[in-house]
Amino acid sequence: MIDALARQMTYPAPSVRVPSPPPSPLREVAIASEAGEVSAWWLPPSAPDGPVVLMLHGNGENLETMRLSGLLEDLAGLGAGVLAIDYPGYGRSAGVPSERSLVAAAESAWRWLCDAAPSSPRLVVGWSLGAAVAVQVAARHVDTVDAAILLSPWDTLHGVASRFFPSFVVGLLSDRYDSVAAAALVRCPTLVVHGERDDIIPVELGERLFQALPEPKRWVAIPTVGHNDLLAHPGPWREIGDFLAAVRP
Repeated sequence: MIDALARQMTYPAPSVRVPSPPPSPLREVAIASEAGEVSAWWLPPSAPDGPVVLMLHGNGENLETMRLSGLLEDLAGLGAGVLAIDYPGYGRSAGVPSERSLVAAAESAWRWLCDAAPSSPRLVVGWSLGAAVAVQVAARHVDTVDAAILLSPWDTLHGVASRFFPSFVVGLLSDRYDSVAAAALVRCPTLVVHGERDDIIPVELGERLFQALPEPKRWVAIPTVGHNDLLAHPGPWREIGDFLAAVRP
């Protein structure tokens, strides 16, 4: 029961139904992972050598909520191909969510993306929980990750949880998501974007992660913006567009 409580705190998967197949032009992809079959949607880039992105969502999202928010369409509008996945236990993906299973699923998706777009610049992009997974992918695949974009990231999961829960509750969390430790191993250009009024993952936690990243890197703090409204603001999209345009493999 204690484990179930901690898991629900970390992985509140939404009840929004994920359709199969997805609406055109998205293509449904099944990716094998040690955690079970990963459900993914793929939208190729508009140009054969255009950038491609592995998109990793937050802990309260799934593929359909991303589509409904316009996120996938916005990335495609910048000329990027997009591979978006649902974590184990989310949407149509098999398995149980945990740090190990999420990272394994993302790594399997990354290998799929490299095979699908061998001549394209390849980026890993994550928001909130997805940023914690994305930095681990970037740290583990330094030879194939051309760039990373981390949106509303944290330093460690315990660092976030300790701001909302007493220490005995934080101690229930078996997952660590130590993004600072992973950041030291990253070898690609990185863009970090955070809302200055984020009351879920405070901006100083994102700054700590940024400080641990090697150069080249760029820090962007968006005034008057919080957590859930970060990508509703034009500022991050201007930064993402410029960053995508500058990436070379």
